[in-house]
Amino acid sequence: MYQRRRRHHGLDLDRLDLDGRPAPGDAIPVGHAPLAEPPSHIAGGFKITVPAVTLMSGEEQTPCYIFPLTVDGPSRVVGGGKLTVGKGMHHGNITTRPKTGEGVRPCPAGDGSMGVGGEGEDILLGGAVLFGSSTQITGTEWQSFPEGMGYRLRDGFEIVARMHYLNVTPDALTASPEYEWFTIDEASVTQELGPFAWTMHGWEIPPLSKLTVTASCDLPAPMHLISVLPHMHRLGTRFTAGFWGGKFDGKLFLDSVGYAPDKGVLTDYDPPGVDLSQGDGATFSCSWNNTLDKTIVDGIGDNEMCILFGYAYPPENAFTTWATDGSCVYVAPPAPP
Repeated sequence: MYQRRRRHHGLDLDRLDLDGRPAPGDAIPVGHAPLAEPPSHIAGGFKITVPAVTLMSGEEQTPCYIFPLTVDGPSRVVGGGKLTVGKGMHHGNITTRPKTGEGVRPCPAGDGSMGVGGEGEDILLGGAVLFGSSTQITGTEWQSFPEGMGYRLRDGFEIVARMHYLNVTPDALTASPEYEWFTIDEASVTQELGPFAWTMHGWEIPPLSKLTVTASCDLPAPMHLISVLPHMHRLGTRFTAGFWGGKFDGKLFLDSVGYAPDKGVLTDYDPPGVDLSQGDGATFSCSWNNTLDKTIVDGIGDNEMCILFGYAYPPENAFTTWATDGSCVYVAPPAPP
């Protein structure tokens, strides 16, 4: 674990276009939506269907389920996946962790909290982040890594699906997400990836007001970002991430609306990805417009979150961050299997 001093940072407007994006000519990767197709060199895979849950209008539930991790084929490197879901799923965090039992079953009491609590513990125990979906997405959302890249599964692990359902429609509906992952031929793997999550806590949004929070932190070691997923709720208006320090200081590699149920907000980068060694670290920022007559805090329901999930390499440098007012705590991932 590393303790790093947090620093607030104002963007250098002279080095940005009017829309806030990097000025032309800078060698900063431009993100794009994931390819809507399976990866090359498929060697097998696995899938799960989350048990159906019926939600009345306005109802919110956070069920959690455990599934066996049963992979077809010889490979243990995941090169991509997809989610298929109808209305009603706010988001789902799917991870792996050391095996605790047999068969499909509900999680033990207290194991289904949303955020990065249980998921963070899973990662520290050597688990993989199998899928993090865009908020309130419907239809099919793809996870697609560049050719030759993927994350490794460990033997002796199980799948944990921490789901968050919210029915914002006037009618009852049934949610039953389906997930499928594709493993790739290990002979084709050129770079393994590791999961990370950068989280900002300790903020409050007063009633009927706007707020932007920013964390800017040094990084302990070089880190290349390949895929990122901003996580905000319906009051979110903008999620940005950029360089902190160095020649690209203040320049953005991500400028997202943060919340887009119609198309999702997953963003991929072509190799070599976003090379954060070109600066001292990274900065990320969340903006909200609180249209409600109450204070909004970090949480579920009407509340909000400020999290950047993603995958990076080398996997031993895929640092997870817990940012608050005054500090950034970095947690190094476990050694690769």
